Amino acid sequence: MKRYVKYFSMCILCGLIFILSSCTYINSLMRIASGANSSTKILPKTELKINYYVDDTLYKNETTTDRNTFSFPENPTKDGLNFGGWTYKDSYQTLSVDDIIYKNDTELDLYAYFSKGKHFSDNLSYNGPYLSKYNLPSLGSPKVLVVPVDLGGDKSEQMIKDINTAFNGESDILTGFESVSSYYKKSSNGRLNLSFEVLEDWFKPSKDVSYYQNYDATKDKYYETGSGLIFNEFIAAYDEKIDFSEYDYDKDGYIDSVWMIYNVEPSFSDTTFYWAYVTFSQNTSKKYDGCLPRNYAFASYYFIKERALAEKYHRDLEVYNLDLDIDAHTYIHETGHLLGLNDFYDSDTSKGGTGGLYSAGMMDANQGDLNTIDKLLLGWIDPYVVHTNSETLTYTINPFTESGDVILVSKNNINSIYDEYFLIELYTNTGLNAHDRPIDYPTSAFSIMEQKHNNLYKDYGIRVLHINSNMTYEYDGKTYSMPMMFLYNNSTTRNLFVDTIVNSSKAYETVSNKKIINNYALFMKTGEEINLKNSSAYRMTNNSSIFFNFKIDSLSNTQATVSIIF
Repeated sequence: MKRYVKYFSMCILCGLIFILSSCTYINSLMRIASGANSSTKILPKTELKINYYVDDTLYKNETTTDRNTFSFPENPTKDGLNFGGWTYKDSYQTLSVDDIIYKNDTELDLYAYFSKGKHFSDNLSYNGPYLSKYNLPSLGSPKVLVVPVDLGGDKSEQMIKDINTAFNGESDILTGFESVSSYYKKSSNGRLNLSFEVLEDWFKPSKDVSYYQNYDATKDKYYETGSGLIFNEFIAAYDEKIDFSEYDYDKDGYIDSVWMIYNVEPSFSDTTFYWAYVTFSQNTSKKYDGCLPRNYAFASYYFIKERALAEKYHRDLEVYNLDLDIDAHTYIHETGHLLGLNDFYDSDTSKGGTGGLYSAGMMDANQGDLNTIDKLLLGWIDPYVVHTNSETLTYTINPFTESGDVILVSKNNINSIYDEYFLIELYTNTGLNAHDRPIDYPTSAFSIMEQKHNNLYKDYGIRVLHINSNMTYEYDGKTYSMPMMFLYNNSTTRNLFVDTIVNSSKAYETVSNKKIINNYALFMKTGEEINLKNSSAYRMTNNSSIFFNFKIDSLSNTQATVSIIF
């Protein structure tokens, strides 16, 4: 039997692009490695009783003696909602027949999940969306190892306490903003409950740090980077101490994710090693407890002290408020990459298109909440879907950051989130946006005066995003049987993955050499039709005209009613 390492417990506490954000995501959607071969499963021969509930009311109970013939009962109904599948209590992870029949339990309680919008089969199917394949699952309660790594800097018990606070701290109490865990619980509206198990000892790699820093990945048969070598060393060293199968929450044969926090400052001149990033190991030579190591994050402890870093090196790295004792923004952003999300800033202006989010979001400039397309990809929201043949064209929505309400507008009746469409939300600087205020008032006195004169001096309004999340089956000149990556992105393609449809050309300001969006981007006027069809600034990806207009029937900071006009 394996020994288990000690983890730093919360009960102790209770007593590469640096222009906009301190992170990068390497090979974000590559899926070349094939899935691990799982061992043959054997059906239990025990009788199984299942109690099905709608809310907390018993809907039906059934007993099966032959698990080979098991099937779910007829779908329950609920006025105004769509049935999304059966889950465990307080879980949003839709279960499959295989999830049930192989369990050794003799009795299970299952609960019906209902969604407000169209329940895309590609999005909220078993084990969450495609984006979760081989990545950290976006639904349920995965566990993630956090490894303090000694690269020759200071190391102390207090530093490990700080790491634990940054990842597991209680919302607004210990961190001043959010910990990684509390952030994702709020952002997902409870659909993702991450727990981070922080090792209480520092892991010391076997070689001098210069070996890893200067390691040439092109000469490695597995294309490992220096941080990848450290990652694999840790897995091998702790093979007898940790049951790594406990960290394969979705049982896909891969350790979901590992965080490594090293104890020296990041480098602002060479971000290839001493920085914050997510990548994966391609070393498939050995399984550990039936699992292959794959995705990991690598970042400096000193990102917890962003304010001190900025002052020490006279840098203005971020656009959010740095006045935090424990700052988890960078770790929150990188965990988004572990979940499969891409960056939204332009890392190469010679290749990327103009537009995007202009810093307004966690996966752009490390600030605020995740945006509508992030949450749609992760399976956290159920949009109201409207297209040219829809009967309902008017919707009342609450603030997106707190409710997840969003209107998806498509030209045709699409059946997948991997398509081209528009997402309309009520944006507010509340919830996870409250600390950072990603879309705030303009800075110029003239603009402020103008907005006050027109009664538009508000930090809330309707935000419209243009999405093209089509995928490609091609990579590096080859065609594969599964999607390899998104066709477009915000960094290296002229056509953008996500772009903001702004209300005014005054929406962008240059602050510290960064383009920052302000509240001119939000639509605020009620009772008048917003004409997108005749827009010269915004077009569909194929350069055709936008196919709809919209009107704000009513607007407040707590609710809005929007009508779509085809």
